[in-house]
Amino acid sequence: MIARDRELLARLGQVNASIGEVALALMAAQDGGELPADGLREVGQALRTLADDMVARADEIQSHPAIEEAPC
Repeated sequence: MIARDRELLARLGQVNASIGEVALALMAAQDGGELPADGLREVGQALRTLADDMVARADEIQSHPAIEEAPC
C-alpha cells in the first residue's frame, strides 16, 4: 500500500472516529431547531473533499493497475 493510500485511510479513520462528536456539536448549535448553516457547510465540504479524493484515487488505480496480467 502506498503512502497516499495510507493517508486516505487515515483520513477516513479520523472521520469515522469523530463523526458522532461532529453531529452532536451541530445538534447543540441548533437555533430554534435549525442546523447552523456554516457548520453544516463546513462538515459537508470536508466530507466531499475526502469523498472526491477517494474516488480520484480509485480512478487512478483502475486506470493503472499495479499488477498487469501477462498476455495469453
